[in-house]
Amino acid sequence: MLLTNIDIIVRKWLLEKGLPIHFYAEGLYHSSAAVMLLTQDTLQIINVANLPLDSTGSAELPDDFDEDLSVCVPIGQGLKPLPKQDWITPIRLNDTTTGLFVPYSNNENTDGQTVWNLPFGYNYYWNVDSYGSPTGRAFGSNGGTNSGYKILREQRRIQMTEDFIDGNAVMLYISDGQRADNASQIDTKATRCIMTYIDWQKSPNASNEHSPEAMTFWNQKRRLKTLKNPLTKADVMNIFHRGYTATAKT
Repeated sequence: MLLTNIDIIVRKWLLEKGLPIHFYAEGLYHSSAAVMLLTQDTLQIINVANLPLDSTGSAELPDDFDEDLSVCVPIGQGLKPLPKQDWITPIRLNDTTTGLFVPYSNNENTDGQTVWNLPFGYNYYWNVDSYGSPTGRAFGSNGGTNSGYKILREQRRIQMTEDFIDGNAVMLYISDGQRADNASQIDTKATRCIMTYIDWQKSPNASNEHSPEAMTFWNQKRRLKTLKNPLTKADVMNIFHRGYTATAKT
């Protein structure tokens, strides 16, 4: 991916419009506003962070965290995504004796039953004999999982469920672009879109979102999102092919 910055975009806009350098500050202001607008849904800076979990199964969010895309468990060369669980309480449990935060506790064992916590929390309930071996009668099994996570924005933390046994989690998230290593990373595909935003804001219709200048910007914004779409023809065909299963008709 080729990257550019606001300075290059503004100077290119001045050359195309035949304007002197005195308009540089105004173009810089409008282009900065355009980047802020585009990073919300188009120029999404995606970062990956390895989050070490503490004894409570939680971790602090990255400083530049804006929105989570997925939280995964690394398995070999792949990442197993986990679902969100809204039932997780946003309040961390506190031990009034020690004053420390403690992990959640949930005793699922009952008489004559043992809970087998398989990876990712797919719980299977079995009746067991006196030796602790399952008798073969399973119940309570389903295709879902109780494992997952919840983003606690009021604490700027992520909380995992109790059965999460890994010591860390991998998060893919959208950066707010405020970190020094990505603040100026602008795809060159966004150059024309940012320049049309400057033209809109310099026109008498700066406050009219339905003006001809504004519609030119919105059209360029849609075009930019299309150019940023990573799907290829092979990817689309593979999605359709994997959505169908060859079975015998009865």
